[in-house]
Amino acid sequence: MNREYNRRYTYDQYGRISRGNQRGKTILHVIFGFLVPYIVLNGIILALVVAKPTIEAAEPDTRDYDTASFTFSVKSLLPLKSVTALLGGDEVPIEKDGNTYSISVESNGNVQLKAVSMNGMTAITNVQINLLDETAPVIDENSANLGTGYLEFTVSDDQSGVDFSSIYAIDSDGNHLKPTNIDQATGSIMFAMPTDSLTVYVKDNAGNEMPASFNVSQA
Repeated sequence: MNREYNRRYTYDQYGRISRGNQRGKTILHVIFGFLVPYIVLNGIILALVVAKPTIEAAEPDTRDYDTASFTFSVKSLLPLKSVTALLGGDEVPIEKDGNTYSISVESNGNVQLKAVSMNGMTAITNVQINLLDETAPVIDENSANLGTGYLEFTVSDDQSGVDFSSIYAIDSDGNHLKPTNIDQATGSIMFAMPTDSLTVYVKDNAGNEMPASFNVSQA
């Protein structure tokens, strides 16, 4: 019994139990029992306070040059308070599927994406839309060739392309005419010209239309 007692405690020169071990244990208890948890807890609280969401957006795409769409995701340590999108100051509807958001717009411009987490921290990302064809085709009036009874000119469109099936003309008598020849490779268009003037109409594949008038006096 005395041996076990002696192993558990140490004595000083006066035969009293030494408190050295207990002091060491007390310090360790304070460090690991209070100080470390305090630092960890405050670190976690600080991380939550300053946690900021992030937005990752895919490149916009279009199928018809009339509507552009893209998807984006938002990563956030905390639940999100709101996710919004603005185009020219107007709010754009957002569709959500799990963690993926999708947007569809009908005009070019800057789409501002904004995500706000529950702690008020905000992330903003801008996506530029310039895919949509908002410009009518070009009718090259300088290329016009007014011959005897016919009109020839060229058309072009750098984005969605010319809708060659849409091309028609109205003569001075109000008759609707279709081209007598179309060369899609060069954009050359030919009409019969039974009267002294024609107004031609050309659309691109996005639906933008361009009119142009030709008359014999231009020849």
